[in-house]
Amino acid sequence: MDEALDVRWFDPNRINLLVGLSLFILFLFVNLRRARRAPSGLYIRTLPALQALDEAIGRATEMGRPVLYLPGLGDMSEVGTLAAVTISSRVARRVADMGCGLLVPCYDPVVAVLIDSATREAYTQAGRLDSYRSGTVQYVAAAQFAYVAAVTGLMLRERPAANVYMGSWYAESLFLAETGNETGAIQIAGCDQVTQLPFFVCSCDYTLLGEELYAASAYLGREPVQLATITAQDWAKILAAIVVVAAVVATFFGYTDIDKLLKTS
Repeated sequence: MDEALDVRWFDPNRINLLVGLSLFILFLFVNLRRARRAPSGLYIRTLPALQALDEAIGRATEMGRPVLYLPGLGDMSEVGTLAAVTISSRVARRVADMGCGLLVPCYDPVVAVLIDSATREAYTQAGRLDSYRSGTVQYVAAAQFAYVAAVTGLMLRERPAANVYMGSWYAESLFLAETGNETGAIQIAGCDQVTQLPFFVCSCDYTLLGEELYAASAYLGREPVQLATITAQDWAKILAAIVVVAAVVATFFGYTDIDKLLKTS
């Protein structure tokens, strides 16, 4: 006779995870309703790097030089690349409104196709589709330092007034940022790779740190769903910080069993 399989549909040792997930879903639901009723009521703190975008694009327009937008070396499976594609649409819209040039050399061919489509749509929304030039978005190379060589050459030839680096970056970050610094461009970077952030901080005028890259799209577009998601995450982080501090204080006063609430396995 076959033994019955012992199937456990619920592990009581992980009740804390269930509570945390339930609270996050509640936060998301509440903020979605708030966003649909009054998007302006959701607060996202000011990001100086994104505020500087208008200044950088305006400077490029006044100087008659283009804006260079680089979406990183990741493919569409990376969250940083998804954020870079979304931000590229916002940048393209502002470039179209101000009437300056735009250059977008891409490392990945799929990313190039998506950004080209998003850029055309941005120019269409601005009523400036006739200003969109073929070759504004182009696939360059899928080899790391071949891409770096092509982009640094483009920087030295075209001398863009503003360089915007968004996405996932690796060992090439300092090569590109230092070349851009040599050309005198305003440089704005956003990166989700912790190991590369120090290089951008040292060589760029403004830098989005870590998760700020993901919040950038919501900050620029003010779309209700994106604003609600960011706000719900902030609420969850605040709650997690409160729980950790409370656990530390309780442990200090001798309540050692409190650490069971924080275990995930």
